[in-house]
Amino acid sequence: MKYSIKPESPLSHILIIELELQITQNSMIDFKLPIWRPGRYEAANYSKNIQKIAFEDEDGNVLSYQKKNASTWSISAPKGKVKARYRYFAYQMDAGNSFYNEDQLYINFVNCILYSEQHLEEECIVTIELPSDYKLACGLNKRGDNLIAENYHDLADSPLIASTTLQCWNYDVNGLPFAIWFQGNHNLEKDKVVSDFKKFSEYQVNVMGDFPRKEYHFLNQITSYKHYHGVEHGNSTVICIGPGNELAKPNLYSEFAGVSSHELFHAWNILKIRPKEMMPYDFGKPPVFPTGFVAEGFTTYYGDLFLVQSGVFDYEWYFNELNTLFQRHFHNGGRLNNSVVDSSLDLWVDGYQVGAPNKKSSIYVEGAMVALTLDLMIRTKFSSEKSLNNVMRVLWNDYAKKNIGYSIDDIQKISEDVYEESLEQYFQDYVYGVKDKTTLISDLLKELGCELSVKPNQNFLEGCLGLKTTEQDGALVVMSIEEKSLGEQFFSFKDKIKKINNENVSKESIKELKPGTYKFLVERQNEEIEFEINATDSSYLKVRKIEKLKNPSAKQKDLFENWLNLS
Repeated sequence: MKYSIKPESPLSHILIIELELQITQNSMIDFKLPIWRPGRYEAANYSKNIQKIAFEDEDGNVLSYQKKNASTWSISAPKGKVKARYRYFAYQMDAGNSFYNEDQLYINFVNCILYSEQHLEEECIVTIELPSDYKLACGLNKRGDNLIAENYHDLADSPLIASTTLQCWNYDVNGLPFAIWFQGNHNLEKDKVVSDFKKFSEYQVNVMGDFPRKEYHFLNQITSYKHYHGVEHGNSTVICIGPGNELAKPNLYSEFAGVSSHELFHAWNILKIRPKEMMPYDFGKPPVFPTGFVAEGFTTYYGDLFLVQSGVFDYEWYFNELNTLFQRHFHNGGRLNNSVVDSSLDLWVDGYQVGAPNKKSSIYVEGAMVALTLDLMIRTKFSSEKSLNNVMRVLWNDYAKKNIGYSIDDIQKISEDVYEESLEQYFQDYVYGVKDKTTLISDLLKELGCELSVKPNQNFLEGCLGLKTTEQDGALVVMSIEEKSLGEQFFSFKDKIKKINNENVSKESIKELKPGTYKFLVERQNEEIEFEINATDSSYLKVRKIEKLKNPSAKQKDLFENWLNLS
């Protein structure tokens, strides 16, 4: 398949894209655009960005088409060359879409490149008209001025950024080249970033034994505004993060390192270690699979863990990350209503939407909790001689390298083989079931000389009323309410808290409130209501934190240090 991409005026954000196919005999050909992209398991409807489309034969004769569905165009193709030409609107800046303006051309091919199922395995040749002074960041090989992909799957998995301002920092791991690309202004220090990235990259490769690809590219879109998003690819990742002038600050740099480590581990986990339901990807069908918690949750756990194990950050930093994970886990009532398997299967339904309150568990959070507990169970039983790493290496060596997709039964069996004991009850309780994990987590942390402390929530709305809110348009919007809390008696989902005691509210102003009696002005279904609440008990949405015991035993200390690679 041959593609050409010609950007129009950058103010139009239009790409003129042409696909040329060689047809061996008269036949019906379907031209398709993916309805979803790997890394985001929901309907994307990229065809909404196609402004105009036409087809012609090799002599320039127009070929009529029938639109079979939102993302499929069917033609009666004569023998010879057939072309599809269309205008694509590229103007969404995040890690999974395409964007074109005066400063850059950024393409995720999976958004905008048509394919034919009969030609999926053909080599893809891509020609892009770029200004002569543009630099190009992409994981694809080049042949002359063209980009070359082994097949459509390879092309769809290889984003690119082109601009005059691209910056690149390099390092290597065991002779393999890694590149850190930046599009946009930032205040990062090169030596620190390269050193940190090399540390966690080397550690990941050493844990897994080898690296899936011959090179790797971190494609960073640095925005001037607050942004946080990452998407994995075979030999690259796109990370959108900002604001760039704050990127060197500890909090934002922590997020930058964290998402980079997370996305790199995806080079194994999901890009190669893949559920059987996605062997191979079918871009025309919803990817419904029960193991989203392995693909994303295990990666979430490892992404942060690798940063402390490799020495990028210390254990206190890691405790803060775990504490954030604990709050997201314990403050989500959905974890007790739907299992992590249920939520994996429901990704296509509401996995990335707010949805009904307390309906679902997060495959990222709950999957990370499964990974944490399995890892600590294995480590404590075998005195650190084994860990969850053993499970991941089996998946890598015995499944991914043999191009075999895993099932949820495989995950249990491999875990049991490593644990050398049945884990049937564990999986029934915590993977297929919704049993509370508090006791399990607490007991496992004690084995490592730590404890899970429980303290009152000092946030007034959370601790005294049981409300989780988000700030929006000068109001605090109620997103969830703890069951049997005081807040259930007064508030409804999506209520907008506009004033408390006649004062405007914000996330910051709430920090000043103490238990007491307050008058609320709330907007509900476009109507304003007022009421008074006497909230004196701070007993809801309690805060869980991991803390070290003051006098751990030698065994506890040894397990702790081995877990975080501190010795």
